[in-house]
Amino acid sequence: MRSGAGAEERHLSKPSAQRSCPATVTNRHSGFSLIELMVVVAIIGILSMIALPQYQKFAARAVVAGALSELAAGKAGAEALIAEGITFTVVDDPALVGLPSKGTHCEEFIAVGGGTNFTLECFLKRGGSLSLTRDSHTNMWSCLARGMDESLHPQACRRR
Repeated sequence: MRSGAGAEERHLSKPSAQRSCPATVTNRHSGFSLIELMVVVAIIGILSMIALPQYQKFAARAVVAGALSELAAGKAGAEALIAEGITFTVVDDPALVGLPSKGTHCEEFIAVGGGTNFTLECFLKRGGSLSLTRDSHTNMWSCLARGMDESLHPQACRRR
């Protein structure tokens, strides 16, 4: 048994491999520093300052284009009335030319006629108006936008 006890003593007297190496402590931090986060926040802020006004203008132009689309639906009805020879000065009911009383983007529709001249008008909910006017000499429709920034005018309503 003595040999077994000696082995135990030898085992206890030998320094372990873990104790023989000096303990090195490294403090490695993972993640982002405060400066890096501040740079990212600054970049996002600058991009949003540029993008937000552009998006608002895009949304406003989409509303005006939608209003023109709603108004253009009345052109076919007006042409049908003119083809039937019906003349009037004011259409009390916009449904006669195929327009609803109110639209998604238009607060009110008005149809005015005089002979074979015809004007359809949409008053936008956000302010301003769009009108489509039929010329009796050329039988062409022209568009006019009023009461809004010129950059919001649909392409068909821009002055040439």
